[in-house]
Amino acid sequence: MIVSLAFWLAGEKEVVFEKNNSFWAKEMKPANAALNKNIEADVAIIGGGYTGLSAAYHLKKYNPNLNVVVLEAKQVGNGSSGRHGGMILPQPPTESFEIAYKEAVHKKTYELTSRSMKAIKKLCEESGIECDLKLDGFVHTIIDEEDIPYYKEYVEEANDLGIPLEFWDSEETEEKLGTEYYAASVYDPNGGSVHAIKLINALKIMAEKKGAVIYENSEVSDISEGRIIVLKVGNQNYEVKAEAVVLATNAFTSKSGYFKYNVMPVHAQTAVTEPLTEEQSEGIAWESRLPFYDSKNYLFHMVLRDDNRVVIGGGDADYYFRGDLQYKGDIQKIYDLTMNELIKVYPSLKGIKLEYIWDGLLGMTSDEIPKVGVTGKYDNVYYGLAYNGQGVNMSFMFGDVIASVYSGNTHGWEDTPYYSYSSGIQGFIPPEPYRWIGAKTLMEYYKRQDKELDK
Repeated sequence: MIVSLAFWLAGEKEVVFEKNNSFWAKEMKPANAALNKNIEADVAIIGGGYTGLSAAYHLKKYNPNLNVVVLEAKQVGNGSSGRHGGMILPQPPTESFEIAYKEAVHKKTYELTSRSMKAIKKLCEESGIECDLKLDGFVHTIIDEEDIPYYKEYVEEANDLGIPLEFWDSEETEEKLGTEYYAASVYDPNGGSVHAIKLINALKIMAEKKGAVIYENSEVSDISEGRIIVLKVGNQNYEVKAEAVVLATNAFTSKSGYFKYNVMPVHAQTAVTEPLTEEQSEGIAWESRLPFYDSKNYLFHMVLRDDNRVVIGGGDADYYFRGDLQYKGDIQKIYDLTMNELIKVYPSLKGIKLEYIWDGLLGMTSDEIPKVGVTGKYDNVYYGLAYNGQGVNMSFMFGDVIASVYSGNTHGWEDTPYYSYSSGIQGFIPPEPYRWIGAKTLMEYYKRQDKELDK
């Protein structure tokens, strides 16, 4: 009995792939055929989100003769890449409005991530798909007046590094965003918004144009390492033999047997309003239409789309025991929480309805550092994951980094805490039940801090 309980506590909850029912999902294209035979490949990519599709595209771009396959358990964009809040940002989360390591690293990551967004824009244009991509910048809003000196100092430091940020006081913030709610804000001209699934569609088209083969509804159930890696796929256990594998699985990674003490899945929700009427649009006076997110621990983020819908998410997050991937929360509670925040920021929107609300999974680490690199006994398991809630741009870029490392190219992330070759991932997360207890305790602490800001 005690032994059985120990195995149950240590084990992972079964893999569940919930259907993407987000606002973005209506743009999903018909799925490709599932794998129906044994195959061989040079590189097999597990996961058809931004990381996996970007890796496929860039691998074929750098090595046209390479045999590259993508294995997606459901449909491309079914996971986190197809469920986010529509913002696209520079910097890893650890470097967002904070010099986490050295000034040189901070400047480098800003330049690399800003350049990456331009590459995304070019890819969208070449694909022929209108991805609703806007790169006019974004705003980080400040709730607590006591935080203003910190942000003023940071903006000065960033400007000295050549990072073109602007500090906006309460009046300028109100003028740009149409709300009196915030004490101040910081504007970054590099960033913006994008349609989650339209970007997936663009990546899929471009990867296939380069010659990558994408199998959907092809879940990988087993990975056997070796100089030739053997994957078991689908109910029929078809074999895929590959010289290298890419783990592009983010929040689902621990279920593959990799990094189960480093990355954990956290549930977070996003919603979309019905289209604003002309009167409502004039009432909020969001003249700049710039997307923004606030300074809470469980930050709220908002995007005003061209169809005059507001995309809003944040304010809550949850970890389920044994990394359960199935959402078990109270969606009405999330609806009310989200609506209350929207009305606090824009009181004139009282009475508007949320037409869509959905759950998504974040790949979180104890140190909040996204990870890209190589692991495995034979150094042939590549990975890009753990975006900690800020992955739209980072995942596209890490797909490029994976392809660059495989191809022997430089990529710019060398000598940063984000890249690792053979040394694995730092940041230990304890096993259950300590993981659940620790996560719940920390989350409740953060929520109490956020409630203090609302007083």
